[in-house]
Amino acid sequence: MKKNIILQVLLSVSLFAEILLTPEEEKNWQIETTIGKEVTHIPIGEYITRITTPPNLLHTLSVPYEAQVVKLNKVSYDKVKKGESLALITATEWVESQRKAITNAVELMHHEHIAERKSKLCAEEIIAQKECVDADAEVKADRFKLSASKALLKAYGASSAMVEKLHKELNIFPNIQLRSPVNGRLLQVNIQPGKSISPSSALFVIKVDGANWLESSLPLSAADKFKATDKVIINIEGKDIQSQVLHISPILDPLSQTIDTRFSLPKDAKLLAGLRTKAKFSIKGKAILVNKKAVVQDGDRTIVFIKKGQKYQAQKVFVISEDHNTCYLEYNTELNNPIVISTTSIFQNMLQKGE
Repeated sequence: MKKNIILQVLLSVSLFAEILLTPEEEKNWQIETTIGKEVTHIPIGEYITRITTPPNLLHTLSVPYEAQVVKLNKVSYDKVKKGESLALITATEWVESQRKAITNAVELMHHEHIAERKSKLCAEEIIAQKECVDADAEVKADRFKLSASKALLKAYGASSAMVEKLHKELNIFPNIQLRSPVNGRLLQVNIQPGKSISPSSALFVIKVDGANWLESSLPLSAADKFKATDKVIINIEGKDIQSQVLHISPILDPLSQTIDTRFSLPKDAKLLAGLRTKAKFSIKGKAILVNKKAVVQDGDRTIVFIKKGQKYQAQKVFVISEDHNTCYLEYNTELNNPIVISTTSIFQNMLQKGE
């Protein structure tokens, strides 16, 4: 009986390049088929990732002189607002810069008074015009000096209001407030009350409110599936995160044979910077999900057998991704037909003999 079935099958293959089976033959050969599942996202794999903070979200606060901490107003991980006082410090250079600014302000007032008096004398032709020109030049030079002194005070951390008050009242401020330049949270506080601080050392590191990055060193086979700006779904601890490819390194690490890849993270992801964890990646794309048993390697091509009525034929496919039990096949309308998931080796043998 089975010999007759095989003979009929081989005859149909040789004549029509497809396999024709009756319901009885299908039952005898225990042929099973299934409908592939159409999906909109294709898994790439699971890899170790790390959460990092973009450099533009980090602000470091320092001073360009040696100073001593008088008072510390904030500690690590405190939230801060722009302009809020972080610490009170004092420094010899700070005091000296104020003294110099006061000296320049006094000299300017003195030379302005002289220039004004000489201007009247020049107008009455009592003194030579050259003396008025020299007096005006001295005033102009003093104004440049005072402007430079004010700029230095601001560079040292003085506010515009403090500089103007110093200019008007001519009183020195022994201490200066270090204020936050941005809204954010303190990640590092590297000073203590009563301790000295060195010039340009990082006193405070502030993270501005904003989204972190997710980075991973992906094997070449995975990185090749991504393109810049691709939409990606990242699953971490069972939660899907909508993401986008931000950067793919053009350099392959020669030791690990991996490529550094960076992805965006939304603000509501609630993943802390420094976290290392496993993540599953999926990219947007139309595909057919089938049982791995349905996929057959036939020489240099990959095929599945699809059923149309009582006929079976080989359909060339392209495997995008796979795991232990399933394969994701590039979408093809032919794959909407029932797909054989058993006795595929017999079908393959029949097809080869028919050819």
